[in-house]
Amino acid sequence: MSDSSSNASTIENQSIRMPQPNQSPSDVLRGSGLRATPARLAVIDVLRSTHGHVTVAEVIQALATVSAKFDQSTVYRVLSDLGGVGLVAESRLSPGDTVFEWINQSNHHHLQCTSCGRTLPLDDELVQKFIDRVHERHGFHVNATHLVLSGIEHDCPEA
Repeated sequence: MSDSSSNASTIENQSIRMPQPNQSPSDVLRGSGLRATPARLAVIDVLRSTHGHVTVAEVIQALATVSAKFDQSTVYRVLSDLGGVGLVAESRLSPGDTVFEWINQSNHHHLQCTSCGRTLPLDDELVQKFIDRVHERHGFHVNATHLVLSGIEHDCPEA
């Protein structure tokens, strides 16, 4: 889980085997060691079709549009299960605003504007250079698969 506040960073450490884009939800779950339950299959379908961050309420709303009705606790549990095996990233982009995102690449990083809420992609090459410097200076082995840096965007319309 990521929890970020202004000028802070969060790094998640997980060993992730990324699903292939053409894999069925059943195969993705099987490859992760999770059972293919109706709720998990439905949530994976929603997350894969949504490109970006979604709240639990948005997942539930999307499930309802395809006549899949699961209560909030079931959706939270499924998202937690998927996050536990590295298929979903959970981020707190602002206080009280937890969002989830399907991970379709091994390293997944963001810049989050705390003023307007906009999320920008953060180049993995830049993050890797930072990780290398941390290792050189401190001898610390960082395994950053999901990094969220918070701050104020230079051209933020609300700053």
